[in-house]
Formats: sequence, structure tokens, C-alpha cells
Amino acid sequence: MNQSKKPVFIESSKDLLLKILRSSRLTKLQSTKFLGKHKNSLESYLYKFSGTVFPSSFAYFFLNAAASARPLSDDMWDKKKSKKYAHVEDLKRSKNNSFHKMLEKFKNLNVEQKLIMPALEHHCSILIKLSNSKFIHDEENYLKQYVDEVLPGVRDYLEESETWQPDEDSTIDRISREIETVNSRLLVESIENFYPQLEVLRKKYMPNFVAPNETFKLPVVNSTEQILFSKDFVKRNLNLNKYNDLVLMNVTEDNMQGTINAGDLALIIKFQNKKAKDVIFKNGIYAINLDGNICIRRLQFLNLKQRTLVHIISDNKKYRDDPIDFWELMPLIYGEVVWRSNNFQNIDFIKHENKEPNLFLPEEDIELPMFLNNNKKETA
Repeated sequence: MNQSKKPVFIESSKDLLLKILRSSRLTKLQSTKFLGKHKNSLESYLYKFSGTVFPSSFAYFFLNAAASARPLSDDMWDKKKSKKYAHVEDLKRSKNNSFHKMLEKFKNLNVEQKLIMPALEHHCSILIKLSNSKFIHDEENYLKQYVDEVLPGVRDYLEESETWQPDEDSTIDRISREIETVNSRLLVESIENFYPQLEVLRKKYMPNFVAPNETFKLPVVNSTEQILFSKDFVKRNLNLNKYNDLVLMNVTEDNMQGTINAGDLALIIKFQNKKAKDVIFKNGIYAINLDGNICIRRLQFLNLKQRTLVHIISDNKKYRDDPIDFWELMPLIYGEVVWRSNNFQNIDFIKHENKEPNLFLPEEDIELPMFLNNNKKETA
């Protein structure tokens, strides 16, 4: 008779969890306060787990426990004193705090595959759920919504606890309620503090994932104004991986009426830092410098035997078209229009790709990859 094989317990997984607890100076009992719905399952994961990778939810809450009780770094911790945990200021440090150093220490135990990546998958799934949140650019309220997704019902419980009145003879119920309330507050606070640490890890281990709530400031042509723009929108809808050459423009003319109207915002990729050989010009909508003013026009390129003729076209037919030699016009082309604020009808959007996308280095002087690639055309 064939007997099914029993799952094989993996000792290395237990070792990893125990070493993280020891490095965090947490007992198993202390860690359960920060494990959320997994507070009663730690023993099973320690001594019965047979998988190679921990489930994403457990990995998330286990690392939350470790992050909530990070020890002082070696140079700050005085063994003669009784302080075991880091100061609040140290908890908020992103690059050099003890939590991240601790994770680095366990690379040889495959902490990235077993815990970090599953935890980040859980974190990112919550970010995606909140992609339509009305508070997506309101940091304080967005964090509250995030916590409510991680800990459904906990905040409601805390609000009820404020008005809860025990029966006269229910001393045990009162004490139990008080303990549960304190632990719930600790758990909420731990998730709030864990969120920025997860963001540090996400940008390190998942650089291609752009969170829906991430924004960057875009300058506006001929203005000192800057407007917050969504990285997720730029990445997902326009497939743009860099944004240092992006600018916005308030449209004031009616030359492109019907396609881009007065009052619209146009998103432009500047050609300022590009060489002519790196740009492939083709029919489309561009921002050009006419008499010292940046204007938006449709350009149509006509390749003749001896030269290339460009028609400068206003979609509003009350204005005439102007033909001009390409080499005469080229220095006046400010950039290409890739998006406008009202709708997408009649605009050809050219998608831009890069093998190593990065939307997290605004300080660098990054050039966008070659655009106007014939093979990357999409009509909205």
C-alpha cells in the first residue's frame, strides 16, 4: 500500500525565526503582541512549518514584531544599562537603523526569499487595494486607511473601548478588556511605524513596483508653479520610466481646439538635453518655440528627395498651416506632448521603455530613453 509522504519540517526556517527574535531581544510571548491574527500560530511556524517560504501574511506580521522591538545599534547600546530597545528616533531611521542591519545579517539564512519578499507582497497588495482611496495624497489619512486594511476592525474596537462600561461585578472582564485595548493600541502603533520601513525595503527589493500613492513634483512651463503628479500614472498609462525631462504646460491658445483646448494641462517630454541623432521625429503633437513663446502644434513630416519638409498644423482650421524646412525648425522644437488633462481622443501616445526603470532617484540627472520608437506606438 502506498503511503503519502508526510511534510518534512525545515530546520533552517525555525532557526531563522528564532535568530530574528533573539536579535530583536523579543521572547516568543512578547512577539505575539505584534503578530495580529497570527498571535496563536507562532509555535506552529517554529516547529511544524514545512514550506520553503513563509506565507505572506505571517511574514508581514513577524517582521512587524521584529521592527517594533529593534535593539539599539552596537555603538549606542550600553550593556550596563537595562534599556533593551531603540529610542523612537532610532526607530524612524531608514538606512542605518538596527532593523535593516539585522535583516542584512541573516542573508545566509535566505531571509529575503523566506520573509522579506512575502512580507512585501502582502504590503503591496494592500497598496493596490488603496489605489482608489480619496486620501491617496493625504499622508495622515492614507496611513490610517492602510492600518485599517491590515487590521480590520481593530480601530473600531478601540473606539468602542472608550465608551465601554463593565458590569459592576465583572472585574475579570474589565481587566481582560483593558489588556486587550492596550495590546490593540500597541499593534496599531507598530503597523504605523512599520509602514515606512516596508517602503524602504520595497524600494530596495521591488524597484519596478510603483505605489499608487507615490508622487513627484512637475514644473510648469513659464511658471514657478509645481504640480504633484502620480508616478503610478506615468508608469502605468504612459509607460515612462524616467521623469527628469517631464514638464507641464497650461494651454492658453485655441490653435489646437478640439484636440487640446485652452485651459487644458499638457504633459511634455523636453528635448533640451538630447542630441538630434538620439531623437526619431515622426508625425505627432509637439511643443515648439514660436516667437519666444512655447506653443503646441501638430507636426507632419514629409520626406522629400533633397530635404524634409515639416507642416506646422493648427487643428483649429481658422488658422493656416505653415511649411518649414526640418533643419530650420529643429532647434525650435521644445518637446513632445504625451498627455493632456481632459481626454485622450485624437492624440497618439508614444510609449517609452527602459530595461532598468527607476522612478525613485529624482536628484539624478536622468535622460529618458530614446522615444518615438516605431515599435512602441499605441493609440488611445
